[in-house]
Amino acid sequence: MIIKISPVRLLIFCLLVILFPLIQHQWLNLYLFDKNNFSFYKILYYLSGLIFPTLVCLVSLGKFSVYKFRNNIIKRNNNVGGRVLLIITLISLFTLATLISIYIFFNLKLFFNQIINTDKYLIDLGITNLILFSAIITILLFFKKTKLLIKKIILVNFFMISLIIWYSKINNIIFNNLFIFDNFLKFENYNFINIFFILSIEIFYYLWSYISDGSHLSDWSIPFPNKVILSPFFRIIFFYLMVIIYYAILSY
Repeated sequence: MIIKISPVRLLIFCLLVILFPLIQHQWLNLYLFDKNNFSFYKILYYLSGLIFPTLVCLVSLGKFSVYKFRNNIIKRNNNVGGRVLLIITLISLFTLATLISIYIFFNLKLFFNQIINTDKYLIDLGITNLILFSAIITILLFFKKTKLLIKKIILVNFFMISLIIWYSKINNIIFNNLFIFDNFLKFENYNFINIFFILSIEIFYYLWSYISDGSHLSDWSIPFPNKVILSPFFRIIFFYLMVIIYYAILSY
């Protein structure tokens, strides 16, 4: 599988990461200069918080959701099977399911804490519920349609968390009782936590996509990954590293 990225698009994306947060700062300054009156810059600044979450969702859905591996470029003389494959499969699948469960709960907790303004939630992610949710997600990840549905849910989850953080930042709402280290976090740190979650899920999602591709599991043998198979890992990391840089510049 080869994901081609146009150099021109890559350049535009890099410039967007560097310049757009600076433009947002200018919109904010212009709005604050006359915040008592209606300002077009206020609308621009408020809506600008949608740009990068939307971009992440579009790129992830278009580039990091459906993987098609070309078997003719994979050398099959070094296959992985037996206990090694079992360990890799269990680690990747259960880690992915657990991350998704925690991530969804993180969104629910943010929503109830920041939007509903309550510490009471519909459901608490104790160890029992975590195991139950992870088990359900694990089963769904075995099927292509439900796996893609889960990926879409993850992206919606990411988008909602991004908007809640942006809404809280604009309205100077403080996060309470979300983590034991809340006192050491600022609003921008929650953006980094959000990116860390989605990046970790993307990596294990790709790993699981490769393991479960075609007849790998039924044959209980997968080709040893070469540089072509590993290259999407670096593209995923690069993309989300640029997103982190964007939020770092924005919070400066």
